Amino acid sequence: MNLRELLARTELGLSVIAGEPASLAREVRRGYITDLPDPSRFVEAGDVVLSSGLWTARPGGAERFVHALSSRSVTALVLGTLEIGVVPSEVIELCRAQDVPLLTIAGGVSFREVADAVAAAQPDSPLRQASEGARFRQRLSEVLAGGGGMEALLRLAADTLQAPCWVVDDRGKAVAGEAPAEARGALWNRTVVDGFDRHEAELDGVVRTGLRIGDDPAAGMLGVDTAVPAGDDAIAIEIETLRAALRVELELGRRWRRARIEHTSELVRQVRGHEASPGVISAHLRLNGLDPQAATVAIAARADDPRFPLDAIAAIVEDEAVRAGHRVLAAHVDGAALLLVNGDVPESWAASLTELSGDDVSARLAGRVLTLGAADAIQGVSRLGSAIQTALARLESAQASEGAAVVVATAVHVRSHRELLRLLGDGARRGFAQEVLEPVIEYDRRHGAELLPTLRAFLDGDGAWQETARALHLHTNTLRYRMARIKELTGKDVAKLGERVDLFLALSCLDEQEPPAAL
Repeated sequence: MNLRELLARTELGLSVIAGEPASLAREVRRGYITDLPDPSRFVEAGDVVLSSGLWTARPGGAERFVHALSSRSVTALVLGTLEIGVVPSEVIELCRAQDVPLLTIAGGVSFREVADAVAAAQPDSPLRQASEGARFRQRLSEVLAGGGGMEALLRLAADTLQAPCWVVDDRGKAVAGEAPAEARGALWNRTVVDGFDRHEAELDGVVRTGLRIGDDPAAGMLGVDTAVPAGDDAIAIEIETLRAALRVELELGRRWRRARIEHTSELVRQVRGHEASPGVISAHLRLNGLDPQAATVAIAARADDPRFPLDAIAAIVEDEAVRAGHRVLAAHVDGAALLLVNGDVPESWAASLTELSGDDVSARLAGRVLTLGAADAIQGVSRLGSAIQTALARLESAQASEGAAVVVATAVHVRSHRELLRLLGDGARRGFAQEVLEPVIEYDRRHGAELLPTLRAFLDGDGAWQETARALHLHTNTLRYRMARIKELTGKDVAKLGERVDLFLALSCLDEQEPPAAL
């Protein structure tokens, strides 16, 4: 601030006695209170010296004091009259001669008030920072008290930072404000995914700053279309206050979403463990806006970067499903995002997800590969467990194509007998395994004959008699006896290719059951 601005503060009661008009433009950096006869060692340019004038009573005191101020190029002298009564004419003349502006102060105002006002006006002053921080918090409180939401907070942020502002949540989805997809994705990846508190980059010819909201995990990011100074303590205080308010807004949405995901994840666990009845499953779907009688497609998804949030993966697929008019429930299963897409879902819809290559998706993925495993559509809920298992299995077996950002494995991508068997569903696999192998399992249970492990070793050894017997530490005749007993019990002869395949597939179906002894 300058001397003219200080004089404009009417509450300080300052007035000019002597001084050229040009001197009012002098910079004011500090208010220094003193009555030392010679304060030259303690004052400097930019100081407004405040004194009660006790030095005027000493011989030559006025000349010595004013000369000390002049030699140090102070900005002005403020002389109080409570002690000396009136301003001596000698002081006035000395100040005029030595170009030291002379001011007086109202009787009801203390020197400390003036000094504090000067300090608070300095850019790096703690007083100013505290004052501005208090004013900002007051404005913020008024916005929130008035029912203002995210957009109102952003207007306050834009006013403070003098630049457009926007917010994305922890999934990388735009929540408020506008910014190009590339800028949103780049800054979100650095702050939320990589964990930086702030990141600044030139994007689309504009220097933009991303400011992380929340700790670990982050609740989202505040984007600013300018470079936000890192060393300005006053701005830092306001940004922290703003980020705290935005975090509250973002956390409300995230907690609701997380509760829904956790509830659905528990349901999926029960479905996979055959612990949830069709009635319980149907009730959960209805409570979340899904139709249990409509077609449902289970989709498991994962990115090739384990740091990439599962919620962000789910959001990418969910957005596409909602655009197509479907309803979605999300869960976390085995380190993957699982989505139940419900409604009038065409058979070809899941395969079309390979086209998820818009600017927003590409910016969020930032070069990562998103892999999806999609089960066939089911009607009702009785085969939901099988559909979930199929989606997870196809996710594991999916093979990325070179250059592809999104890879989808569906029924047309079956590459093994196990994937083929999973298309049958739990009931069909369980029934086939029971029909073929239950006599063997029951015989083993009663006699401890270990026929089932013998059959498994024989098939795993490609039907080589001597190698299998050696691996089982059996005589070849003992192995042949056991295989003959298996033939008697099952009616399947391992010497015939088709019947050997039946036994092999029955064992594969048995491997899918939890636990195998359930038969």
